[in-house]
Amino acid sequence: MEVYDAELWAIGLVLRKSVKKRDTLQTYGVTKIAVFSDSHAAIRRTEHLEPGPGQHLVRWISQCARNLRKAGIETEIHWVPGHTGIRGNEEADRQANLAREGGRAGTVRERIYTSAENRPRRISEVKTAAKVKWEADRCSKHHGYRLKGKAGSKRPIPMNSVKPLAARFYRLKSGHAPVGTYLKRFRHRHDDKCWWCGGGGRTAAQTREHLFRHCSRWRDQQKTLWKKVGRATGWRAGRCRHVQVSELLSMEKCDKAVMDYLAAADVGKFPPKMDGGGRAGGQQAEE
Repeated sequence: MEVYDAELWAIGLVLRKSVKKRDTLQTYGVTKIAVFSDSHAAIRRTEHLEPGPGQHLVRWISQCARNLRKAGIETEIHWVPGHTGIRGNEEADRQANLAREGGRAGTVRERIYTSAENRPRRISEVKTAAKVKWEADRCSKHHGYRLKGKAGSKRPIPMNSVKPLAARFYRLKSGHAPVGTYLKRFRHRHDDKCWWCGGGGRTAAQTREHLFRHCSRWRDQQKTLWKKVGRATGWRAGRCRHVQVSELLSMEKCDKAVMDYLAAADVGKFPPKMDGGGRAGGQQAEE
């Protein structure tokens, strides 16, 4: 139970017990019941029945007050400062501590009130706590997007790169990069032609293989890439010419060469905006 609801519930509990003992109160000539609380918010909430947090409890308090009024007993709710040596307030605080610690668990009945604002707040708190726990278990201390443990140690070079560059690497590796064939497949473009080089007569589809080997826009960067791949793997030029790009991206020893290529070229970036005729509106890609 929330503190706010607990304060209202305590006020209502006093009035409910007074209603049950109204005959005894009438016998002793009691004409007024005074309830003291150190919660300004709870006291203000009892002044109206508008929809909002604690509405169910306030209606309960109002009903109890009406029943007492029918018996000739008025109800007053007063504010009292908390933790200032007032005997009744200190005793209430002691009893609350006992209940919280379980000392009187047998005499305390828990009642849960889920007001319109309390429910989404509780859900949000649970989600936030779950996210914090997941990041503490799975992510590195300083970079929430970098996984630690086995997931992060498998490919240390991409995982320790800047986020946009690492994102491009993993999109290309998983086959979900914004290349021509992928974008056409999901109807984000009218065709799958390469917007960087035109494909030599606009016939070449933009695939990973095209971007890493044949795109004329990045020819110099491609030569540097495959030289580095040859040095990293010990392969000769003929072997490099026949290796699949999917195989290249799966080899950790080639990560440095691939990351340098992505840093030097715009491969894997989102395409330039299209004009009305379906042509690229510029040569600069959007990240």
